[in-house]
Amino acid sequence: MKAAVYYGPREVRIETVPKPSAGPGEVVLRVLRCSVCGTDKRIFTHGQKNVIPPAITGHEIVGTVHEIGPGVDAGIAVNQNVVVATVVGCGKCIYCKRKQYNLCDSFTAIGYDYAGGFAEYVKIPAAAVAQGNVIPIPDSIPVERAALVEPLSCCLNGEEYVAAQPGDRALIFGAGPIGLMHATILKSRGCDPVIVTDISEERLAYVREFGLGQTVNTASGNAVEKILEAAGGEKFDVAVTANSVKATQVDALKLVRKKARISFFAGVPKDNSILDFDSNFIHYNEISLFGCFASNLQHYHQALKMVAREDLPWDRFLTHRFKLDDMVKAYAVIEAGQGIKTVIECG
Repeated sequence: MKAAVYYGPREVRIETVPKPSAGPGEVVLRVLRCSVCGTDKRIFTHGQKNVIPPAITGHEIVGTVHEIGPGVDAGIAVNQNVVVATVVGCGKCIYCKRKQYNLCDSFTAIGYDYAGGFAEYVKIPAAAVAQGNVIPIPDSIPVERAALVEPLSCCLNGEEYVAAQPGDRALIFGAGPIGLMHATILKSRGCDPVIVTDISEERLAYVREFGLGQTVNTASGNAVEKILEAAGGEKFDVAVTANSVKATQVDALKLVRKKARISFFAGVPKDNSILDFDSNFIHYNEISLFGCFASNLQHYHQALKMVAREDLPWDRFLTHRFKLDDMVKAYAVIEAGQGIKTVIECG
């Protein structure tokens, strides 16, 4: 089969590799689409410790069931379209017993520890199949739209914590794919206003084009002042940092009002991750501050229901499409900050 094989930073080759076969408990999918995550781009540019070359990355997978190994009882059938949950828990720890697989101290992941979706076929390991990671797609959901399910599931995990209510004032830092997904969720839940900030006017234009809220360009600095001006001087009930810029975490704390919920959705560079803030502000104003990492199976099922909605602009998120042969070109588009979501046509 054909695959995009990662050999190290900025070295991806399109090669013919052995096609996987399904052993006991395993499932092989013919990959239809695999969208490109910011983490995939970071692996391409810098590498990652749990991706050991040569490797096949890609975890935002949509495929059709090609082969089912002996002993599989997962409610799936050959030729059925499915999405794949990325995280595979150990199955033994307290978090796995609670079905919080993303918090498992020894989790593994498809597209990282296991071969991923930037290939014509992908094998889903038995532990993932048994965990329920192969999730059927309703016939009503287009394949390309289903390629948004994995990142949307992560956003829904974060939104579960902030628990937005109709009328809440919402602020999102970052107008990339994740920021726009958060804006879509918050808008659909009745938040007003929804304000999205970024330093890219091209990306902010998508917020306005999709009708997701107001925008603030913070490229020239004075972010807090500009955001407050756009918000009519009123602070926010919900704030989401959907970028890896530590300064936006600090700004989020300055821009929320009493009883607010803040999601530090995106991580920041490990060598600059310490914040200095007044903990009494959190205490006396009853501010709730949450982290968020990946997602769990219930979030995939919620995401499938959400992408089925025709009143939300999911199809317009998919701004760039590439064949598997053009994988390196896809990375170049993402590095340049162009468009919203890039999807690879693998089969």
